[in-house]
Amino acid sequence: MSALGLGEGKFGKIWYYSSVLLVIEGMALFLPGVMASVVDSDMNLTVIFFMVGGMSLIIGFLSIFILGKPARLGYDEALSIAAFGWLVLTFVGSLPFSLSGYLSGLDGFFESMSGFTATGLTMFEDVESLPRSLLFWRSFTQWIGGVGVIVLFLSILIRSSGIAAKLYKAEGRTDRIAHNIVSTARRIWGIYILYTLLCILGLVALLGLNRAFDAVNIGMTCLATGGFAVTNDSIGAYGGPVAVFLIPFMLLGGISFASHRFLLKGRLSEFFTIEVKAILLIFFLTSFILVTRVGGLHSFFQASSALTGTGFSTEDLSAWDDFSKFILSILMVLGGGYGSTSSALKMIRVVIIIYAVAWVVKKFLYSRKAVIPFKVGRTTYPVEEIRVATLYSILYIIVLCLGALVFMAGGHSAADSLFEVASAEGNVGLSVGVTNMGMPAHEKVVLIIEMWVGRLEIFPVLTLLAVPFRKR
Repeated sequence: MSALGLGEGKFGKIWYYSSVLLVIEGMALFLPGVMASVVDSDMNLTVIFFMVGGMSLIIGFLSIFILGKPARLGYDEALSIAAFGWLVLTFVGSLPFSLSGYLSGLDGFFESMSGFTATGLTMFEDVESLPRSLLFWRSFTQWIGGVGVIVLFLSILIRSSGIAAKLYKAEGRTDRIAHNIVSTARRIWGIYILYTLLCILGLVALLGLNRAFDAVNIGMTCLATGGFAVTNDSIGAYGGPVAVFLIPFMLLGGISFASHRFLLKGRLSEFFTIEVKAILLIFFLTSFILVTRVGGLHSFFQASSALTGTGFSTEDLSAWDDFSKFILSILMVLGGGYGSTSSALKMIRVVIIIYAVAWVVKKFLYSRKAVIPFKVGRTTYPVEEIRVATLYSILYIIVLCLGALVFMAGGHSAADSLFEVASAEGNVGLSVGVTNMGMPAHEKVVLIIEMWVGRLEIFPVLTLLAVPFRKR
């Protein structure tokens, strides 16, 4: 119970769990603070990181003490916590960018939202001139946000309970790889850390110890399918071998963690689910289509980057023709696997809708009395899954089109507008040059909203916005 009786109200519950996230973020801010002092020898940045981290801890702990842990949590409240908590984390995470003077308040919030949502669009025009502590903080926000801050929260602080299950589901996850949600969250982080370390070690072998900092940052943002880089030319600055090495790791990041447990156990037949097969099929198909337009390595790299939502690039995409841009836009809308670090529609929803078309046609061919189960591969799904997948897909496309219309009204071409908004909503980070520090403020706000709703799969945001009007 709350010490002041405040923790059981709807807003009290939302702020209580957001405060727990503040505590986690406060501790995370100390790491770049140490780097600012030791590596950059920048006392100003050191003070900023420790000050923001300290204030996050103080506000978080005070709020937790005053409110007290709620005894119950409704699913609508869990959705609201996911949406509001992401805004809180983004605001606090933006302060090092704005207080240090490298970005304005709005640009800093954009950069932080791009980080925590693992998008990768950036306001910085010259990242190579930034202090290493600031570069590390950008990458670290993506690494934390890639798996999900709620998953991190559950793996550290919450014991198995109905509350854990609701918070887990509110962040767009339903997959379980252990007997309860908390154990699932911890195993997800174990797999995630393993892949990250393997990627970093491989990059160190390719780049050498003198570029170990680059390897650490790329390893974090690759597995997070985030895309922040520490060079102005992204992965194009490192050459072909590094690009080839990263393709399988981007694909691993875009595949469900529920499938990875089978891969790590050598059970390949169970790893290659229909969703994994669809991801690989679309990846190879679109790569070969792009080969005819832009060449071999760039085609395979950019297709994997777009489909998994990683956002790395090997060349200037603004020079690509509209056909190639549109192919990448489609990939950014489709997205990777459900329960992965990827966002967008998620491949299983796409597969369900495709199978649903065949299922409906089959029902037309047979008697109305015939019972025809809806099966995807070997799995039988309730018909409700078709409605949910279709409704979400329609809503996703509506949000995409509304955002693109804003950019078209601003004078951008339809292809560039769709590409940029698809990149933001799909949390990808590829850009054709539309996103920059000089773009109008309202366009920055649109992309911020697209990143936010895309990462949380729209409904948590709608639920949060509906809280004040619930009685009506």
